[in-house]
Amino acid sequence: MILINLRGNLRVFNKKIILLIFLVLIFFAAIIALTQENDETLFPDIDPKSAESLMDFSIKDFDQNKDDWIKPARWFRSNSAGMALEEMQSRFKALRNQYALAINYVSDEETPEYLLSHFDESYFVEVRNLYKNGEQTRTQWIFRDENGNTRLNAVFFEPEPEPEPEPKEEKSGNEQTAQVTAEEKTETAQAEAEAEDEEEAIEEKVVIIKDIKSRKGFIEIYDEKYFLNSEYRFFEDGKVEKIEYALKDDLLINAEYSVSIKNDNNYKISYIDYYRYNRSLSLRNIERIFKDEMTDAPATVSFPRRIMDSVKSGLNIGERINLYPDFFGNITVGDGYKMNFNIDDKGRILGQTLYNEENKLIWTIQNTWKDNRIVSTVKTEGETVLAAEYAYNRDGERISEKNIKNGVLERIVSIDGDTEIEELYMNNAVVLRAVWEDGRKISETRVRN
Repeated sequence: MILINLRGNLRVFNKKIILLIFLVLIFFAAIIALTQENDETLFPDIDPKSAESLMDFSIKDFDQNKDDWIKPARWFRSNSAGMALEEMQSRFKALRNQYALAINYVSDEETPEYLLSHFDESYFVEVRNLYKNGEQTRTQWIFRDENGNTRLNAVFFEPEPEPEPEPKEEKSGNEQTAQVTAEEKTETAQAEAEAEDEEEAIEEKVVIIKDIKSRKGFIEIYDEKYFLNSEYRFFEDGKVEKIEYALKDDLLINAEYSVSIKNDNNYKISYIDYYRYNRSLSLRNIERIFKDEMTDAPATVSFPRRIMDSVKSGLNIGERINLYPDFFGNITVGDGYKMNFNIDDKGRILGQTLYNEENKLIWTIQNTWKDNRIVSTVKTEGETVLAAEYAYNRDGERISEKNIKNGVLERIVSIDGDTEIEELYMNNAVVLRAVWEDGRKISETRVRN
């Protein structure tokens, strides 16, 4: 009898457990169904209040009717880098911050002429305007394809406004006329409040500047795999540098550097870099062929973003530049000159060699690295050996440079923030000491020995 009752209780208990599990499953299914409902906002499945969501959306999820994309600008509190930190309700409130950002989607007709040659009808045009203390300082254009990938990124900086002259003080015989009464202050506050209300009521638009004359900036052009195909660098003096990259099987093969002096699309090739890889597809050598005569030719190598991600060895080479001190003098080259850069498996430049048009050796430079910093570099040109030695603090900032010629100390520079103390040596003794601040010499002292 006891055994029969026990079995009956177990059956009732099992039925209750099964019913409870069934109810729990229905509850979770309801939650999943609710979370998967379509959101009819501009950015589906993304919190529209989240500023960072503006950078992560996928255009393929939207209606391809571009007219639906032309919306009033969205305003954000920002920082000096132009990040969208917090969405603001109006332009007026956003511009109260030190930095403000306006993000706008515009029609094809509003695209500047200097970008039209890179435009495709399937692209969506995004404009980002950065403001500092109410003044527009930067304009960024982004072309996105139907998959949401960036195909063009262009950034231009506005010239800094000249400081306004201070108003001259006007003499007045009656000081009371210069005072603002309490009633006038109240009227001013009311006027400002009304202006704010009107500002919020009107359609908020941003000023789009389409002229790039005498403005610093750059344009980056990407392919469908988001590899950088070409870039343009604009300078205030009107000079434009163009770099065109050639890839094969997603590997960077060469980069062609051209210059236009007057921003007239009349480019002249300066040099071409050829990239060499080993069997594991690690970059080992760069050969630079100069196509023009120049003084102070570049002796550094910088790698374009995303291009070096194609190296299959897992090497994250990023950007490695080679220190070339002023102590080594200018680099003068001619048409047909060649410079070779040797690179280790960490992407560090171990040395470089310059040859003339007849392939005769001119000079060599050898670098000594400690971690990711050059601690010494030696240039050998004929019988002359120039050496530069560097010291760093715990933060990796360079604090001193020592220059040596043929084994004899000639110069030491000590660096402390924006202040540099330069000491010139003769017969291993200091003969001249100069102090520099922000690149300007503020004192010079001859040292008697």
